[in-house]
Amino acid sequence: MKTQTDSTRLLLLLVAAVVLAAVLWALRHIVILVGFSLLSAYLLDPIASAIERIPLPRGARVPRAVACAIVVLLIAIGAGTGLAFGVPRLISEVERFIAGAPGGLNSLIAQLRQWADSRGLSATLAPALDKLDIQGSEVLTGLGGVLARRFVALLGGVGRSLEFLLLPLLAFYLMAERNAVETSALRFVPPEAQARVLLLSSAVDRALRSYVRGQAVVMLTMGTAVTLVLTLLGFRLALLLGTLAGLGELIPYLGFVVAALSVSLAGMVQGPSHALAGLAAYVAANWTVGAFITPRVMGRHLKMHPFVVTVSVLSGVELLGAPGAMLALPTAAVVQSLVAELAPREAPIEH
Repeated sequence: MKTQTDSTRLLLLLVAAVVLAAVLWALRHIVILVGFSLLSAYLLDPIASAIERIPLPRGARVPRAVACAIVVLLIAIGAGTGLAFGVPRLISEVERFIAGAPGGLNSLIAQLRQWADSRGLSATLAPALDKLDIQGSEVLTGLGGVLARRFVALLGGVGRSLEFLLLPLLAFYLMAERNAVETSALRFVPPEAQARVLLLSSAVDRALRSYVRGQAVVMLTMGTAVTLVLTLLGFRLALLLGTLAGLGELIPYLGFVVAALSVSLAGMVQGPSHALAGLAAYVAANWTVGAFITPRVMGRHLKMHPFVVTVSVLSGVELLGAPGAMLALPTAAVVQSLVAELAPREAPIEH
């Protein structure tokens, strides 16, 4: 009888797990929103705590809700200001690139012809250069159209994702009223399981805090390094490109590609050699940070092998696209922490 009861319970648990997975998949946009809100809350919580500790007259302290509201408001204003000034400048640079690309291409072809003549390679390279000269304008025109369509599609995607305007509000609730949110969520858990759920919640909390701290250090280091290097090279959008490179660390591999293309595009406005120098500088900075900073920082905060990182990111992209790539590593960190918490603690096997 006990075996039959255990089998029935296991079957019910499996059915419940399948139903829960189906519901979460149907509500995946909401799950993504909650995930970003949770990460934002963990990222901003230290700043809110610092504001909360500011001494006021008569020994008073800044209320927790007020500190969280100040942080969220400042971040919202900063993000809005960045978009208001950064996006028009980026659009202007794209327009300048499209307008100046034919002249830049002709200049590059002339330099290549001159280089080939000086080394006696005119006969060998002439057909390729002629083909590039003929087809170059068509390619650039097509590139301009692609860029325009991509930008329109991006705006459309933002328009379809207006629910992300709720992200600051959700992050505020998670920071200012965390205990109340946990208490409310625990009401959906049977009383006998609440202690176990709280234990698992602590494991999730440790994993997310470790991820956010390590990722913040890596992003700040990358953004600062790229901004300084591009400033020394004379890039007009050095700060914007450095910020983009820092944010690109949120999306492994894909972020690198986006930042590299952006640096190359901005450099092409000032000339092909400028683009190559900027791209080389970004690749060097990315490699340096990736080789010496990221392993030490993330290794201390997240003990995760690069194989696991790669598979996690690929899985996130396959399931949810770019948001999945951004949430892949924290999700993997949470799963890793939960498995470590749930796994039976056995003595190590002696060889």
